[in-house]
Amino acid sequence: MTERKSFPVKIFFDESGKYSEKTHLMGAILLPSNLYNLPELQELNEIIRHSDIHWATYRGHGQTRKKIEKIILTAMKHQHLIKMNVISYNQNKIQLDSQRIKEKFTDVVDHTIYTKFPERVVYGLIRKYGSHSFVDADVAIEHDNTYEAKNYDLRRQMFEQLNIQSIYRGENFQLSNVQYMKKQQEYGIELTDLLLGIVRTIIENPTGTSAAKRAKNKLILDLINQNESFHSFLNRIKLYEWGQSNDLIDTPFTNYFNIFLGENL
Repeated sequence: MTERKSFPVKIFFDESGKYSEKTHLMGAILLPSNLYNLPELQELNEIIRHSDIHWATYRGHGQTRKKIEKIILTAMKHQHLIKMNVISYNQNKIQLDSQRIKEKFTDVVDHTIYTKFPERVVYGLIRKYGSHSFVDADVAIEHDNTYEAKNYDLRRQMFEQLNIQSIYRGENFQLSNVQYMKKQQEYGIELTDLLLGIVRTIIENPTGTSAAKRAKNKLILDLINQNESFHSFLNRIKLYEWGQSNDLIDTPFTNYFNIFLGENL
Protein backbone atom coordinates (compact mmCIF):
# COMPACT_ATOMS: atom_id res chain seq x y z
CA MET A 1 0.00 0.00 0.00
CA THR A 2 1.29 3.48 -0.90
CA GLU A 3 2.03 5.56 2.18
CA ARG A 4 -0.17 8.63 2.32
CA LYS A 5 1.20 11.78 3.91
CA SER A 6 -1.15 13.35 6.44
CA PHE A 7 -2.07 16.97 5.70
CA PRO A 8 -3.64 18.65 8.77
CA VAL A 9 -5.99 21.53 8.01
CA LYS A 10 -8.21 23.98 9.88
CA ILE A 11 -11.73 24.66 8.57
CA PHE A 12 -14.03 27.41 9.79
CA PHE A 13 -17.73 27.48 8.92
CA ASP A 14 -20.29 30.30 9.13
CA GLU A 15 -23.57 31.42 7.57
CA SER A 16 -25.00 34.75 6.44
CA GLY A 17 -28.67 35.62 6.08
CA LYS A 18 -31.65 34.95 8.31
CA TYR A 19 -35.24 34.03 7.45
CA SER A 20 -36.31 37.60 6.69
CA GLU A 21 -33.43 38.26 4.28
CA LYS A 22 -33.34 37.53 0.56
CA THR A 23 -29.83 36.11 0.25
CA HIS A 24 -28.90 33.02 2.27
CA LEU A 25 -25.28 31.89 2.25
CA MET A 26 -23.21 29.25 3.99
CA GLY A 27 -19.46 29.24 3.62
CA ALA A 28 -16.21 27.88 4.97
CA ILE A 29 -12.51 28.54 4.62
CA LEU A 30 -9.68 26.02 4.76
CA LEU A 31 -6.15 26.83 5.91
CA PRO A 32 -3.27 24.37 6.34
CA SER A 33 -2.68 24.01 10.09
CA ASN A 34 0.96 25.08 9.71
CA LEU A 35 -0.21 28.30 8.08
CA TYR A 36 -2.94 28.92 10.64
CA ASN A 37 -0.41 28.63 13.48
CA LEU A 38 2.11 31.10 12.03
CA PRO A 39 2.96 33.75 14.68
CA GLU A 40 1.93 36.67 12.44
CA LEU A 41 -1.53 35.13 11.98
CA GLN A 42 -1.87 34.07 15.61
CA GLU A 43 -1.28 37.71 16.53
CA LEU A 44 -4.68 38.44 15.00
CA ASN A 45 -6.21 36.74 18.03
CA GLU A 46 -5.17 39.77 20.08
CA ILE A 47 -7.33 41.94 17.85
CA ILE A 48 -10.43 39.76 17.81
CA ARG A 49 -10.39 38.90 21.53
CA HIS A 50 -10.60 42.57 22.45
CA SER A 51 -13.00 43.67 19.68
CA ASP A 52 -16.49 42.59 18.66
CA ILE A 53 -16.13 42.62 14.86
CA HIS A 54 -19.07 41.71 12.61
CA TRP A 55 -19.33 42.48 8.91
CA ALA A 56 -23.12 42.78 9.27
CA THR A 57 -22.81 45.62 11.79
CA TYR A 58 -19.94 47.51 10.12
CA ARG A 59 -21.00 51.10 9.46
CA GLY A 60 -17.70 52.72 8.48
CA HIS A 61 -16.29 53.29 11.98
CA GLY A 62 -12.59 54.17 11.63
CA GLN A 63 -11.11 51.88 14.29
CA THR A 64 -13.27 48.94 13.18
CA ARG A 65 -12.19 49.51 9.59
CA LYS A 66 -8.50 49.38 10.59
CA LYS A 67 -9.03 46.09 12.41
CA ILE A 68 -10.90 44.57 9.47
CA GLU A 69 -8.12 45.67 7.11
CA LYS A 70 -5.49 44.18 9.41
CA ILE A 71 -7.26 40.80 9.57
CA ILE A 72 -7.95 40.58 5.82
CA LEU A 73 -4.61 41.88 4.57
CA THR A 74 -2.54 39.75 6.96
CA ALA A 75 -4.38 36.61 5.84
CA MET A 76 -4.07 37.59 2.17
CA LYS A 77 -0.28 37.40 2.37
CA HIS A 78 -0.89 33.67 2.15
CA GLN A 79 -4.07 33.66 0.06
CA HIS A 80 -2.75 31.05 -2.38
CA LEU A 81 -2.96 28.48 0.45
CA ILE A 82 -6.47 29.47 1.60
CA LYS A 83 -9.58 27.92 0.02
CA MET A 84 -13.15 29.16 0.34
CA ASN A 85 -16.41 27.48 -0.69
CA VAL A 86 -19.84 29.12 -0.52
CA ILE A 87 -23.37 27.81 -1.08
CA SER A 88 -26.22 30.18 -1.90
CA TYR A 89 -29.60 28.58 -1.35
CA ASN A 90 -33.25 29.47 -1.89
CA GLN A 91 -34.99 29.01 1.44
CA ASN A 92 -38.44 29.59 -0.05
CA LYS A 93 -37.98 26.63 -2.39
CA ILE A 94 -37.02 24.41 0.52
CA GLN A 95 -40.19 25.49 2.32
CA LEU A 96 -42.27 24.75 -0.77
CA ASP A 97 -40.69 21.36 -1.48
CA SER A 98 -41.13 20.27 2.13
CA GLN A 99 -44.91 20.69 2.29
CA ARG A 100 -45.65 17.10 1.33
CA ILE A 101 -43.62 15.64 4.20
CA LYS A 102 -44.03 18.22 6.98
CA GLU A 103 -46.87 16.33 8.64
CA LYS A 104 -44.59 13.37 9.28
CA PHE A 105 -41.28 15.26 9.61
CA THR A 106 -42.07 18.61 11.21
CA ASP A 107 -38.56 20.07 11.29
CA VAL A 108 -37.51 18.85 7.85
CA VAL A 109 -36.74 22.42 6.65
CA ASP A 110 -34.32 23.22 9.47
CA HIS A 111 -32.87 19.72 9.29
CA THR A 112 -32.15 20.20 5.57
CA ILE A 113 -30.68 23.67 5.94
CA TYR A 114 -28.63 23.16 9.07
CA THR A 115 -27.18 19.72 8.34
CA LYS A 116 -27.15 18.99 4.61
CA PHE A 117 -25.79 22.31 3.29
CA PRO A 118 -23.00 22.66 5.89
CA GLU A 119 -21.87 19.11 5.11
CA ARG A 120 -21.68 19.93 1.41
CA VAL A 121 -19.68 23.13 2.02
CA VAL A 122 -17.04 21.32 4.08
CA TYR A 123 -17.00 18.25 1.84
CA GLY A 124 -16.13 20.43 -1.16
CA LEU A 125 -13.06 21.76 0.65
CA ILE A 126 -11.50 18.42 1.63
CA ARG A 127 -12.14 16.13 -1.33
CA LYS A 128 -9.89 15.37 -4.32
CA TYR A 129 -6.50 16.05 -2.78
CA GLY A 130 -4.94 13.11 -4.59
CA SER A 131 -4.16 9.50 -3.76
CA HIS A 132 -0.82 10.29 -2.11
CA SER A 133 -2.24 12.77 0.44
CA PHE A 134 -4.57 12.34 3.39
CA VAL A 135 -6.43 15.40 4.68
CA ASP A 136 -6.96 15.48 8.45
CA ALA A 137 -9.51 18.23 9.18
CA ASP A 138 -10.24 20.09 12.40
CA VAL A 139 -13.57 21.91 11.88
CA ALA A 140 -14.89 24.88 13.86
CA ILE A 141 -18.50 26.06 13.42
CA GLU A 142 -19.45 29.53 14.65
CA HIS A 143 -21.82 28.73 17.48
CA ASP A 144 -25.50 29.29 16.75
CA ASN A 145 -28.38 27.66 18.61
CA THR A 146 -30.05 26.76 15.30
CA TYR A 147 -27.40 24.07 14.81
CA GLU A 148 -28.45 22.31 18.01
CA ALA A 149 -32.06 21.14 18.11
CA LYS A 150 -34.03 18.33 19.68
CA ASN A 151 -33.63 16.05 16.67
CA TYR A 152 -30.28 17.10 15.22
CA ASP A 153 -26.87 18.43 16.16
CA LEU A 154 -24.71 19.72 13.30
CA ARG A 155 -21.47 19.08 15.17
CA ARG A 156 -22.24 15.40 15.66
CA GLN A 157 -23.85 14.83 12.27
CA MET A 158 -21.08 16.52 10.30
CA PHE A 159 -18.47 14.44 12.12
CA GLU A 160 -20.36 11.20 11.52
CA GLN A 161 -21.66 11.76 7.99
CA LEU A 162 -18.46 13.08 6.41
CA ASN A 163 -16.35 10.34 7.95
CA ILE A 164 -18.88 7.80 6.66
CA GLN A 165 -18.75 9.52 3.25
CA SER A 166 -14.96 9.22 3.22
CA ILE A 167 -15.08 5.49 3.87
CA TYR A 168 -18.00 4.83 1.52
CA ARG A 169 -16.42 6.70 -1.41
CA GLY A 170 -12.82 5.75 -0.65
CA GLU A 171 -11.86 9.41 -0.18
CA ASN A 172 -8.56 10.49 1.36
CA PHE A 173 -9.79 12.59 4.27
CA GLN A 174 -11.06 12.39 7.80
CA LEU A 175 -12.65 14.79 10.25
CA SER A 176 -10.72 14.35 13.48
CA ASN A 177 -12.68 17.00 15.34
CA VAL A 178 -15.80 19.14 14.88
CA GLN A 179 -16.57 21.80 17.48
CA TYR A 180 -18.73 24.85 18.05
CA MET A 181 -16.76 28.02 18.59
CA LYS A 182 -17.93 31.39 19.87
CA LYS A 183 -16.84 34.67 18.34
CA GLN A 184 -13.81 36.43 19.81
CA GLN A 185 -12.16 33.07 20.43
CA GLU A 186 -10.11 32.32 17.27
CA TYR A 187 -9.31 34.63 14.37
CA GLY A 188 -10.40 31.94 11.90
CA ILE A 189 -14.06 32.46 12.83
CA GLU A 190 -13.79 36.24 12.44
CA LEU A 191 -11.96 35.90 9.12
CA THR A 192 -14.72 33.62 7.83
CA ASP A 193 -17.42 36.05 9.00
CA LEU A 194 -15.71 38.93 7.19
CA LEU A 195 -15.05 37.03 3.96
CA LEU A 196 -18.58 35.61 3.82
CA GLY A 197 -20.01 39.07 4.47
CA ILE A 198 -17.89 40.45 1.64
CA VAL A 199 -19.13 37.70 -0.69
CA ARG A 200 -22.71 38.56 0.29
CA THR A 201 -22.15 42.28 -0.40
CA ILE A 202 -20.62 41.53 -3.80
CA ILE A 203 -23.51 39.24 -4.79
CA GLU A 204 -26.20 41.68 -3.64
CA ASN A 205 -24.24 44.62 -5.10
CA PRO A 206 -26.10 47.36 -3.20
CA THR A 207 -25.86 50.75 -4.92
CA GLY A 208 -27.20 54.15 -3.91
CA THR A 209 -28.58 52.80 -0.65
CA SER A 210 -27.73 53.36 3.02
CA ALA A 211 -24.54 54.88 4.38
CA ALA A 212 -23.67 51.51 5.94
CA LYS A 213 -23.87 49.72 2.59
CA ARG A 214 -21.83 52.44 0.91
CA ALA A 215 -19.19 52.04 3.64
CA LYS A 216 -19.03 48.29 3.00
CA ASN A 217 -18.69 48.83 -0.75
CA LYS A 218 -15.93 51.37 -0.25
CA LEU A 219 -13.99 49.12 2.12
CA ILE A 220 -14.12 46.21 -0.35
CA LEU A 221 -12.91 48.43 -3.20
CA ASP A 222 -10.13 49.93 -1.07
CA LEU A 223 -8.96 46.46 -0.01
CA ILE A 224 -8.88 45.35 -3.65
CA ASN A 225 -6.93 48.46 -4.68
CA GLN A 226 -4.47 48.03 -1.79
CA ASN A 227 -3.83 44.37 -2.33
CA GLU A 228 -3.68 42.39 -5.58
CA SER A 229 -3.68 39.18 -3.54
CA PHE A 230 -7.16 39.98 -2.22
CA HIS A 231 -8.38 40.44 -5.79
CA SER A 232 -6.88 37.05 -6.72
CA PHE A 233 -8.44 35.36 -3.70
CA LEU A 234 -11.94 36.65 -4.49
CA ASN A 235 -11.63 35.33 -8.04
CA ARG A 236 -10.80 31.86 -6.69
CA ILE A 237 -13.84 31.51 -4.42
CA LYS A 238 -16.01 28.52 -5.35
CA LEU A 239 -19.71 29.41 -5.38
CA TYR A 240 -22.54 26.90 -5.71
CA GLU A 241 -26.18 27.91 -6.07
CA TRP A 242 -29.13 25.74 -5.03
CA GLY A 243 -32.67 26.68 -5.96
CA GLN A 244 -33.55 26.74 -9.66
CA SER A 245 -33.03 22.98 -9.68
CA ASN A 246 -32.73 20.67 -6.71
CA ASP A 247 -28.98 20.45 -7.19
CA LEU A 248 -25.89 22.51 -6.52
CA ILE A 249 -24.92 24.49 -9.61
CA ASP A 250 -21.28 25.56 -9.94
CA THR A 251 -21.62 29.32 -10.53
CA PRO A 252 -18.47 31.35 -11.28
CA PHE A 253 -18.23 33.90 -8.47
CA THR A 254 -15.94 35.94 -10.69
CA ASN A 255 -19.02 36.96 -12.72
CA TYR A 256 -20.69 38.51 -9.66
CA PHE A 257 -17.35 40.07 -8.79
CA ASN A 258 -16.92 41.66 -12.21
CA ILE A 259 -20.45 43.10 -12.10
CA PHE A 260 -19.73 44.57 -8.67
CA LEU A 261 -16.47 46.12 -9.88
CA GLY A 262 -18.06 47.40 -13.08
CA GLU A 263 -20.82 49.21 -11.24
CA ASN A 264 -18.70 50.57 -8.39
CA LEU A 265 -15.54 51.61 -10.20
